[in-house]
Amino acid sequence: MVTRTQKEWDFSEDEVFHFGKGIPGFEQCTKYVFYKHDEDFSLLQSIENKDLAFIVTNPFSFFQDYEFELPAQDRDELNINDKSEVGICTIVTWGDDLSNVTANLMAPLVLNVKERLGKQVVLNNSRYTTKHPLLKKKAGQAKDGEINASIEP
Repeated sequence: MVTRTQKEWDFSEDEVFHFGKGIPGFEQCTKYVFYKHDEDFSLLQSIENKDLAFIVTNPFSFFQDYEFELPAQDRDELNINDKSEVGICTIVTWGDDLSNVTANLMAPLVLNVKERLGKQVVLNNSRYTTKHPLLKKKAGQAKDGEINASIEP
């Protein structure tokens, strides 16, 4: 598969995650593969649309206190019987300015890693938002317009 980023990736069928209802806003695409970018970020690439990919991250790397209760309906839909089968990632919005890099903690991607099923779950009535900043401010002042922040877990 040649993707929008012009990288060619090979994958096997056992690497494909099936999102039965797609991802909200992209319901027509239901099959995705993960490609690790670095230790913090991966691409979730549609195999049905080479121009559709999401930057994702493990939210627990950035937000150690992140937690939520997965509703029974979602557990059933994803065929989750044990917490060892669960994987969580969040979609990251990346802008030109590092201070605008955010994670959607209100709607995590919940995965059944055993059966390769996925769903974006909207956490109603939660304290989370769709735009949690990933940056940690560094002590001190920026010089000459430099951004004094970093992306660190």
